[in-house]
Amino acid sequence: MNAFPHLLQPGRIGGMSVRNRLVMSPMETMYGTPDGLPSPRTRNYFAARAKGGVGLITLGATGIDHRHLETPGSLHLGTDESVGAHRALVEAVHEHGAKIQPQIVHAGPTAWAQTSTA
Repeated sequence: MNAFPHLLQPGRIGGMSVRNRLVMSPMETMYGTPDGLPSPRTRNYFAARAKGGVGLITLGATGIDHRHLETPGSLHLGTDESVGAHRALVEAVHEHGAKIQPQIVHAGPTAWAQTSTA
């Protein structure tokens, strides 16, 4: 690993410290519940990546409107109920020393048709 001496060193993004500079790009797993909340499978999937050594995980395609999900199984942060569900996901990732952030999206006119009211 001599070619990349800083890759496994701690780093900072603004006020946030990360254990290394390995960042997992946003990826939509479609493991969410039918209501768009993180499921046990979602938590286990991202906890495994944290346990494997990633410093920062970017949770892919996290919607802001529960009525307009991007795809079946995608996640949202659009209700009070979603806060607790995402907190459990964050805690599962933090348990293994990694940080997690959402990629915030709104599907707009391409929202999954079965959840769209348009």
